[in-house]
Amino acid sequence: MKNMDRHIVRPRHAAASLFTKGAVAGLAAGLVAGTALGAEITVTQQGVTFVPQTVRAYPGDVIRWVYTGGTHTVTSGADCTPDGLFNAELTVKSTEFSWTVPASAAGTTVPYFCEPHCIFFQTGSIEVGREHVVTQQSLTFVPANITVSPGDRIRWVRTAGNHTVTSGAGCAADGLFDGPLTLASPEFSWVVPASAAGQTIPYYCAPHCFFSMVGTITVQGAANPADIDGDGAVNAADLATLLNSWGAKGGAADIDRNGSVDAADLAVLLGAWTG
Repeated sequence: MKNMDRHIVRPRHAAASLFTKGAVAGLAAGLVAGTALGAEITVTQQGVTFVPQTVRAYPGDVIRWVYTGGTHTVTSGADCTPDGLFNAELTVKSTEFSWTVPASAAGTTVPYFCEPHCIFFQTGSIEVGREHVVTQQSLTFVPANITVSPGDRIRWVRTAGNHTVTSGAGCAADGLFDGPLTLASPEFSWVVPASAAGQTIPYYCAPHCFFSMVGTITVQGAANPADIDGDGAVNAADLATLLNSWGAKGGAADIDRNGSVDAADLAVLLGAWTG
């Protein structure tokens, strides 16, 4: 059962502790440098299912699996075959497992399963989107102009001063997004919606717009669902991803979005083949 809309996303927080002056300074330096805060996405083991079965994440996000009963594993791989990316127990002695999404996973679907119950279809998948980082440097956004696709995440990172990331042209907000870049909020993220496909979105810093602190986001047209890895071509790499995900419940390789990676998806992929 595919369920991507109900997954839990919440900011990650550092555990409370006492700091020396040096530790506080180190933490502040890390914030100024733009250390990724990411998000935490919780998947719960319920009986012989993972809930939700499919989640969307981005590099730097943390997936946390939570145990409720029985003996299970969280093992990466398709068709009940481990691929070595991660493997951990979920048992009464080990009730949680967390995995940080690496940058190398961007644009892919990571399948996983429970080893004792894979034959009972206790499987899941992580759809990993692409992330673009824009850094505030003095009174500029670097890079000032970026090209993205629907579903990508843009992350703005502060280095100093008080700024905003505000959508709109001519220093006038249009309400699409608006977030602070301050010492208290050193990062701001926005996921590009499908409705933005084919548009160029201007934005600016509200306090410094008249100093030309502006940027643009060019959103490419709607992606071809058969281009599973998002590289602009439907080729052998996409075919390999589909075959490795065969039988999975949902995920990027489920091209026709019928809830299963099967022969219908293969037919769509071959029909869209560009080489």
